[in-house]
Amino acid sequence: MNAFVVLTLLAFDAADAPSVQRLTMDQVVEMAVASSSALKAARVRARGNEEQAKGLRGRLLPSVNLSDEWQRWDSKFEASIMGNSVPVHDLNTNAFVVAAGQPLLGLLHLSSDHSARSTAAEAATYDARTVEANLRDEIRAQFMRMFEARTLAGVARASQAQLTEQIMVAKEKLAAGVLTPADVLRLDVAAANAKQQEIQAQASEEIARANLLVALGREPQDPSIDFVEPSTPETANAAQSELAPLVAKALHQRSEVRSAVLTAESARAGAQARTYDLLPDVDLEAGYMHMTGQSFVKTDSAFVGLKAGWQIWDWGARFYQHRAAASQAEAARAQADDTRRHVETDVAARLANVRATASALETGRTTIGSAEEAYRVTTVLLAAGSANTTDLLDAQAALTQARLNFARARYEYALARMSLARALGD
Repeated sequence: MNAFVVLTLLAFDAADAPSVQRLTMDQVVEMAVASSSALKAARVRARGNEEQAKGLRGRLLPSVNLSDEWQRWDSKFEASIMGNSVPVHDLNTNAFVVAAGQPLLGLLHLSSDHSARSTAAEAATYDARTVEANLRDEIRAQFMRMFEARTLAGVARASQAQLTEQIMVAKEKLAAGVLTPADVLRLDVAAANAKQQEIQAQASEEIARANLLVALGREPQDPSIDFVEPSTPETANAAQSELAPLVAKALHQRSEVRSAVLTAESARAGAQARTYDLLPDVDLEAGYMHMTGQSFVKTDSAFVGLKAGWQIWDWGARFYQHRAAASQAEAARAQADDTRRHVETDVAARLANVRATASALETGRTTIGSAEEAYRVTTVLLAAGSANTTDLLDAQAALTQARLNFARARYEYALARMSLARALGD
């Protein structure tokens, strides 16, 4: 009966326990993208620019205005002409007007303004893509850093286990008079240093985990989320592409480059529009008017005509606007060139980092075997009395460092490859 009660209570506890959601790196990236406020703001700005472009496009088409004016006078008005009373307007009058206008010469600056705004809207779309790409890159890096720290903590724990075993042996030898207290103390210090390394790695893991949870819109210490460790390469791919085709690919695919080019085109179109602003305005007009209550005005009338206007003096306001727009266009072109150069150096640096981390991974993979064998031999020699504590500590430190280097190299190589893919616009 007691066993049944215990099992029942355990079942209820299991039912009440919150379920843990295990997420892969790709799932975390997609969830972070979906919940990012910065990305949402960038997309909304892009959509707002698109709506402004549509508004400018509408100004290229004819405009139609309706107006209706009703008036009640204090009295009827009649004029005396040659002794005869002639009615001018009734007590109530009404004027209904339909007017239409189509800019002609103004289409030059209007179309340039529309082109500038449309191009700016497209550039804003690429800006949003840049924000998204940077976010994905940051989330992947945090994810890898978290598991790198977890792996380093595991290496530190393994080092502590080895040292703890050696400390027990050293204490036995101390009791037998083979070793001195200083030998045991040195082993204790090495174990304490390994413990400190574990604490630091655990802190790094907790920080990366908190950053990921916040990016997902969760609490920094949310226990209902767990992460699946990603696979990391044990060996590096020695064959790497040449720099020139990678740079060409990046210049073609990077959203930052497309945004800078489009921004320069938008500024050029804006400067052209300010040049056309210096020309006179010529508009085609048409209208229809229906008048009631007035004797000397035709009840129904219509007209078609041209309207020209030229503001010849405004104290140089439009002229300086034209010069300012031209300067902004020149600055945008320079910024686009700078962006291209930045992409070229970025690809070169990240490719060099991939090659360096690949070499470090291969070196670490071959070194760790030698370090393990050296530690094993030193342990045997110490047991046989042919080695001392200093030899053991040196071998153990070399082994721990080899394991740490290999663990770091695996994650650094994986991060370098992801970083290069981001630099290429993949």
